[in-house]
Amino acid sequence: MAEKKDFIYVILAIVVVLVIALVIKPAASGELPIPRWAGEPTPGPITPALTPAHIPTAPPATTAPTPTPVPTWDGKPQKIGFVDPATYKIPAGEARVNMTAVPPMNASGITRWVTYATIDGKWSGTTGIVRIPFPMWRLDYSDVATSNDEIPLFNCQVMDARDPNRFVRVIILRLPDFLGMKDKPELKKEQWVHTFYEGNHDYYFIINTRCIDSYSIKIQVPETYVGAPLE
Repeated sequence: MAEKKDFIYVILAIVVVLVIALVIKPAASGELPIPRWAGEPTPGPITPALTPAHIPTAPPATTAPTPTPVPTWDGKPQKIGFVDPATYKIPAGEARVNMTAVPPMNASGITRWVTYATIDGKWSGTTGIVRIPFPMWRLDYSDVATSNDEIPLFNCQVMDARDPNRFVRVIILRLPDFLGMKDKPELKKEQWVHTFYEGNHDYYFIINTRCIDSYSIKIQVPETYVGAPLE
């Protein structure tokens, strides 16, 4: 009986050794054998699949927009019409004192002026807004006619359209002015003008008259501005 037990112990020991050698040890090292069918090919080493790297592509070419042509002045004068004075919230016939008048300056080097816009009329009125797109211009008010030498009055206020409180210039012609220029048309053309050394701006004009037959006010610019871009 003792010999039989010894034999069993020997068998169990062999089984334990085989289990350790064939199962536990390969499992611990990650080399657990996989059973295969007879005739099944032995797999080779596994090669990891390579993912191609991202190759950046150039952005699609864009077509540059065609620039919009800048309008230019063709040299033809425009007419400035009159509007309701309430447009600028100014009571009709109101006279104002010039507080920011620019003193006359000599525009040396300018030999010829051309008319950019005109204001023609007889009565008092307020004009619409006109943009003067040049850095220098002048106002020619030499064409003011009166048949009454007793109480004539011509008053022209140049207003800043962006700032109604700013008087750019106030021009007043009274009886002594008309008498002094009577029968002196050439002197009148030289003196009844005012040059402005500002521009690229919007203006409107308030005109008050008394005993005036007609007037034609000209906004003039140097001839070199003809064909220049309108800013």
